[in-house]
Amino acid sequence: MLTITMPASKEDHMSPHCHSIVGQQLLDVDWKKMFGLEVNCPRCPAGTLVNERTNFSKNTISFPIYDLDGPPRWCMLMSMACSCCRGQHHANSDQILCQIPGHARCSYFVETKHALPKNSNMGKVATQVFDLPMPACGNGDLCSRLLHNATNRSHLEKVENCDSHVKANCSNISGFKPHIEKDGSFVTACPPLGDSIRDSHDEACSNGNNPCLMSDQDQHTREIQSVGSALIFAQDCTHEVTKNFFQKKRSGANALWDAGTDTGEIACAVLVPSTKTQDFAHAAQQLSNRSNFKPSVMHSDTWPSKNEFWTRPFDEKELHGRLGLFHHIQRITRTLKKKHADHFHAVDGLLKCICEHNEEDYEKLLSALKNGTLSGTKHTDDDTADLRASKAFRQRCNKCLRKEIRQPMLISQMLDDWHDRFKCSLTNPSRPASRRLDPLTGDTLFSSKTKEAVFNCKEKACCLQDPLPLDQMHSDHPQPQFSTRIE
Repeated sequence: MLTITMPASKEDHMSPHCHSIVGQQLLDVDWKKMFGLEVNCPRCPAGTLVNERTNFSKNTISFPIYDLDGPPRWCMLMSMACSCCRGQHHANSDQILCQIPGHARCSYFVETKHALPKNSNMGKVATQVFDLPMPACGNGDLCSRLLHNATNRSHLEKVENCDSHVKANCSNISGFKPHIEKDGSFVTACPPLGDSIRDSHDEACSNGNNPCLMSDQDQHTREIQSVGSALIFAQDCTHEVTKNFFQKKRSGANALWDAGTDTGEIACAVLVPSTKTQDFAHAAQQLSNRSNFKPSVMHSDTWPSKNEFWTRPFDEKELHGRLGLFHHIQRITRTLKKKHADHFHAVDGLLKCICEHNEEDYEKLLSALKNGTLSGTKHTDDDTADLRASKAFRQRCNKCLRKEIRQPMLISQMLDDWHDRFKCSLTNPSRPASRRLDPLTGDTLFSSKTKEAVFNCKEKACCLQDPLPLDQMHSDHPQPQFSTRIE
């Protein structure tokens, strides 16, 4: 093993300087001495690395490894030279770690991809924790504070331990020296700052020096390139991904074009300068060339616009285009005033105009609510009606119901009725207004763009229907079977 743990003193009263380093770990990173390994040179295949000297014997310094479980571990690193090309290498470099056996590599508490040529390394526990939030938010400052806090907590625990031991076992307290102060003379290195952690994470994701000889970036790229579909896919352009993009203006990345499949996987994701079709046409063409990507249906937020373009890449198989239900409804809901008292009832009525619940599923849901098998509480008719008129019904019960989209002419007629039901001004004498102003602000529910949005949605109602039968447009999730046997 490489690790040497500092033991406690056998004396009853340890010196504060000795007590401050008890439990800390020292690593002698010498693969030949500790494991008897002959390491090949990363540059020339015929050369082997020969030990020269450690950093401690040369400069009287140690190499720190920062982690989340306390103070850093300190390493004495062996400097190695090739017998042929005389190239210099450190024993903890990523090129060396990726070629030694796993049982020896695990004794060094750093992942291979994070063993970068820097002034310090981060331990496995820290990098495994940081890998989760770093791709989403990239908060390097938070990660840096966690490393600093680990050292601070350890120091406070040692101070409390030392002081309580002296008070409990020593009658003459004045004769003992106080515990050494934080950031004393023996601490000469600090954890990296947020920018350094972020840069190290980006560099580690592109580092191919690991046991698999493939970087995380290449692995994720190949996983996305292997995604296929034989049923449905959806394409869209989003701007949320590029809001925190580094050097966004210089690279011209204003949006992200992505294609998702019916399995929830992303089949393609590329940065584009705009949402124009010509900017992601090449990516769409390459996506259609995959042998396992032959969908029958495409959902888009702009259909039927540019339908001539989408029929060309998938000419071998007829592609049915459909307008996304979310985007169709959003064109109306974003024109409504959210603070109006009737906003929820208007949105609920709008959903009923476009789709309805499957009768068989709805019957089973009502039976489960009244029998108490769904939530454990039996609902009366009044309770069910109150639940149906609240947001909790959509949040809890919508996932139990299949939605069936209505026919185009019926949607168009019901949108007219919905508009007359919630409008406050009289525009057509034969269809009077039947809604009120907001009792607090006196505002109308509709804005000046609502009428135009309803008219456009009536024209696009023919693009909403499911192109395939209902049994092919959903996935069955069987109810889990729980054992009732009592031990």
